[in-house]
Order: sequence, then structure tokens, then C-alpha cells
Amino acid sequence: MQNISEIEELVKLIARLPGLGPKSAKRIVLKLINNRDELIKPMTNSLAQVYKNVSRCNYCGALKSNSIGCSNCENNRNKFNKICVVENIADQWSIENSSIYKGYFHILGGTISSAGKRKEDLLINSLIERVKKDDIEEVIIATSATVEG
Repeated sequence: MQNISEIEELVKLIARLPGLGPKSAKRIVLKLINNRDELIKPMTNSLAQVYKNVSRCNYCGALKSNSIGCSNCENNRNKFNKICVVENIADQWSIENSSIYKGYFHILGGTISSAGKRKEDLLINSLIERVKKDDIEEVIIATSATVEG
């Protein structure tokens, strides 16, 4: 591979994504370069929009649009009496895609010992607040079956 610093930097960044190593990252970068008008420009615009307009809800941890708010905890259409507590957003998406659960989600943002996280780093206090405030009758703990979870 030629020593083009921009390409090397992009390969390193892409290789940091879950499930992708250096070889896969190189293939992705080559695909992007070979299809720059169809892929790079729209992807750059999309990433910029996500960076600007999407964030995590400080209350429940779900992803939210900064322009419309959180569709999880600000859901006024459906009033649920249960919350499913998960470690991360990927877990929320998996459960939602299964269509077996109808209720609110609360995303902790990890586990206590993962990557040096402490109880204060997770959204535990807001979970307790939600249970009290929203008249929640059932809390489903859907975290990993490990010491950390």
C-alpha cells in the first residue's frame, strides 16, 4: 500500500469499528475511493447530519433527534407501565426488532467494570427517578448474565 497519510488514517479509524480489522478496513476504503461520488460525498453529509442532530437522551439513554426529542421517554401516544433495562443501544435495537416487548427502554450506557466505568457514569439514578415518577410497575433487567451485567 502506498504511504498516503489520509488513506492510512481512514483505515485506522475504520478498523476501530466493531467487527472490522485492518484488512476489512482497507477493502472498505478502496470501495469508498473507487465510488467516491456515490459513497463518500453522501456518507460525509450523512455523518455530519448525525453528528449535528443526533445525541443520547440524558434521561433514558436512548438515541434521540435533537429537533424532535426522545421518542422513548417522551412517548405520549403509549403509556407503558414497564421499563426494560439494557446495557447499550444495540441491545435495545435487538429487543425492538424481536417485536416481543412493548414498553419503555432504559439504556445504562455500559456496565460498572467495563472500561473503568463507575456507577456514577451509568444512568442508574435517572432509572430510579423514572420508576418513581412514571408509575412503573415492572422493571425488566435485560443485561448480560455476568458479574458486570
